Amino acid sequence: MNLRVTLARLAGSLAHWGTVNLAHRGGGNIPGAVALRVDPGVVGELSADLEPRIVVTGTNGKTTTTGLIADALASGGRTVVCNRAGNNMESGIAAALVLAGSARGEQRIGCFECDELYTVRVLPAMRPQALVLLNLFRDQLDRYGEIDHTQDVIAKALQGSPDTALIFDADDPLCAAIADRVENPGLPFGIDEPTGIEADRISDSRFCARCNAPLDYEYVHYGQLGKYRCPECGWKRPELAFAAVNVRLGEDGFEFDIEDRRGETAMRQHVRTRWNGLHMVYNVTAAFAAFMVGGGEARAFQEVLDAYEPASGRGKVYELDGGRTVASNLAKNPTGFDRMISQIKAEKGSAVAFFLNDNDADGHDVSWIWDVDFERLRELGVRVLCAGGTRREDMAVRLKYAELGAEPVLIRNVVDALRYVAPGEKLHVVANYTAFPPVVAELERLAGTWHSSVTEDAPRAVVPAPAAVDLDRPLRIVHLYPDALNLYGDGGNIASLSKRCAWRGIPARVDEVMMGERLDLSDADIVLLGGGADRDQLAVAHELGAQREKLASYVGNGGVLLAICGGYQLLGHSYMMGEKRVEGLGILSLETVAGDTRLIGNVAIDSPVCATPIVGFENHAGRTLLGAGERPLGRSLVEGTGNNGEDGGEGVLHDGVVGTYLHGPILPKNPGVTDWLISRALARRGAAVELTPLDDALETAAHDVAMGIATRG
Repeated sequence: MNLRVTLARLAGSLAHWGTVNLAHRGGGNIPGAVALRVDPGVVGELSADLEPRIVVTGTNGKTTTTGLIADALASGGRTVVCNRAGNNMESGIAAALVLAGSARGEQRIGCFECDELYTVRVLPAMRPQALVLLNLFRDQLDRYGEIDHTQDVIAKALQGSPDTALIFDADDPLCAAIADRVENPGLPFGIDEPTGIEADRISDSRFCARCNAPLDYEYVHYGQLGKYRCPECGWKRPELAFAAVNVRLGEDGFEFDIEDRRGETAMRQHVRTRWNGLHMVYNVTAAFAAFMVGGGEARAFQEVLDAYEPASGRGKVYELDGGRTVASNLAKNPTGFDRMISQIKAEKGSAVAFFLNDNDADGHDVSWIWDVDFERLRELGVRVLCAGGTRREDMAVRLKYAELGAEPVLIRNVVDALRYVAPGEKLHVVANYTAFPPVVAELERLAGTWHSSVTEDAPRAVVPAPAAVDLDRPLRIVHLYPDALNLYGDGGNIASLSKRCAWRGIPARVDEVMMGERLDLSDADIVLLGGGADRDQLAVAHELGAQREKLASYVGNGGVLLAICGGYQLLGHSYMMGEKRVEGLGILSLETVAGDTRLIGNVAIDSPVCATPIVGFENHAGRTLLGAGERPLGRSLVEGTGNNGEDGGEGVLHDGVVGTYLHGPILPKNPGVTDWLISRALARRGAAVELTPLDDALETAAHDVAMGIATRG
């Protein structure tokens, strides 16, 4: 070991001692950050004697799967170096290596969780024997960008470590697309049969990686995970090297068989888990595959599963006074929350609390909560419904529109929620990234010491019966291509329109037009065209281009249209996808050109559409320029934001058309905009209906929080 590495290790160790003993904080990333400053190559140097070296990445399940692999590899008595606490950036991995010290003559193994965007630094330095790629879902769009960018980073990382085997979830076309691009040896895993588990309402991409045609699915497990094939070019899910089969859900979790199909004869291992989320079937299968690639013995794997405890309070159940229990779960994106909701359903939970933060590590854009299928909980008759965290108001609005039966209660902490939990009842707590550690810390303090002699009645939601509004036919709300344009919580815009009609007795129906379906706007009253990833937006551009005149005629006849982000860009003459110019629909006089940077952050605008400023979140690289005769939706109250960051305008207001970069989504936090759209649609129908005022206390609270964030900068 050279002098520079020795100094880096010494500096990192001293930083750890100072952080723990003087600052009284956990070591975290600091020792690794210091070591990297001394020697940027310390990760490669300190991991060179680890054999094998395995790196785990992906959106969901990294910490759990890494812990399972590490425990399995250690079951033979070997020492494993691992960043078990989940510090998964380069500095966190460096810290684990620094603190592991050195061991002469001892066989040691390396197993490391790695943030997706840091694989491009870690893999070429470490040159691991295997990279486990679990899944790719939308996550922190303001930090990661669109999934295409994450795919590019991981592919580049693999190209920088060409001998690294890629153990990847073949059921996820986004993972399979990476394997398709690189020369690394591939070991696909997945679930090789339909499970009958309820599929998610939203997926992140179901388009072919080669030709961009919509994929056909034989079955879907959740999100975009399933068995797929492209009807146009024939690209399909790869043949599985490790396959989960005979999947059965019992009272105490899943059990299934894992087939190792790498040889001429498949080897089958039966496994049982104590977890009932289908995501754990994938995590366990991935861990088994990595264990076998790392030289493990299959028969030792079940013992590891029986003993494993998830890290940092994830999935832990705390026993409290009066037979009350609290289950703590981490989820940080729509797919993660949907998995937790499935788990709550499986346990018939009646008391739930959701914590939502918007700190840097969480992502500042909270639009994604509208893509979580909270509506699945309706059948449970939820009795206690609480919302906490820095963006608890947004969460409460989302829960209000889910109509779960209970009234959402704003809480500060778990104790506030426990006031409503009856003796013998279980409270299910789900928190996102930075909200989770305080929840766990609070539960650790409460376990065995919390006492309550009084249980308050949980508030029930009361919706007054509205007076029916007489229309010759219901308002027809048309949601264009939600299977492709679903990146910014546009389901929340549909919910806002439909619920605010229903709560007033205005008959309305929602029609979804999917890719490949015939477009009929002859009796449409309100149309929504949402935002999507570049690949999906391009597919919609081609789809709508062939039916342009239908949408142009609708707009020309005063039709009410809300277009968000990519949908807004599509209405113009052209927009940029990377360096490629894509023809738009040319319905409005606007042009979108490329910008040097992305405009990202909370925005507030003054607009003639409603009395209060409109708030939302923007995240776009395009710079939109309005042509002569077009006027913006409003004037930005935040310098450097809006259409192009220069002229102060945001969006476009063209007769009944509202085009905007603002999501959040825009309508639930801005009920005045929703009501403007509904009023325009009714007026176009010749219905002179004065909209009944609604109780917008939660919506106003969420609006004010966003307004404060935007104007504070």
